[in-house]
Amino acid sequence: MPLFDFKCRACGNSFEALVRGNTAAACPSCKSEDLEKLMTLPAVKSETTKELGLRAAKKRDAAQAKDNMHEQLKYEQSHDRHG
Repeated sequence: MPLFDFKCRACGNSFEALVRGNTAAACPSCKSEDLEKLMTLPAVKSETTKELGLRAAKKRDAAQAKDNMHEQLKYEQSHDRHG
């Protein structure tokens, strides 16, 4: 997939854009096409990076579930008092 990192020379915004064929990328902030294409390193996928990613996702999901449960309990307690 032709995904590139750019920095806009007009406003300094850094962003990535999907560029196909002869289409020109434009800054999403100021719409300028005066862009500097930045060097990027290729993403490396291995069993180790996959495992690290899964571990991080599980940790994030567990924390989010805990927050959701806490908010649900607060909601239920506030409605029990008023009802």
